[in-house]
Amino acid sequence: MRKIWNVIGPHPASPNHREHVLAAFGALAAIGLIAGLNLVMTGSLLASLPLVAPMGASAVIVFCLPQSPLARPWNVVIGNVASALVGVICARFIPQIEIAAALAVFAAISGMALSRSLHPPGGAVALTAVLSGAPIKDLGFAFAFNPVFLSSLTLVLAAIGFHSLKGRLVKAD
Repeated sequence: MRKIWNVIGPHPASPNHREHVLAAFGALAAIGLIAGLNLVMTGSLLASLPLVAPMGASAVIVFCLPQSPLARPWNVVIGNVASALVGVICARFIPQIEIAAALAVFAAISGMALSRSLHPPGGAVALTAVLSGAPIKDLGFAFAFNPVFLSSLTLVLAAIGFHSLKGRLVKAD
């Protein structure tokens, strides 16, 4: 039973709770900033609300796992934008939503692999484009620019600033 637990249970290294709490505050500020920018730019949060889930997942990666290859700015921005583009293509040209959703994830993973921009939330961005219906369909390819590109770029810049500041805060202790 112990062997099974060692395979499926939590990683034995104890997490640094202080680091995770700081990361949570960084993510809070970044997602708040993204929401505020989208509100100012569009006058409404409706078009960007479906993007909350993928950006939340990206925030976990860039704030909690900044050394991961998945957190590299290229991966976050290009992975999310490429996934948005294929998601919009699938939503526009494939009428069966189930097929469009499956092909969007397939194309997102393939596109991220080819562009060396693997970022798991990109799969959610592609699904968001397919499953969100009229608000995203009305935006069309602009969805890849705003909210996806601008939100991804804002998230990356906020994470870079946060980790720079956090380094100073930790050294000051």
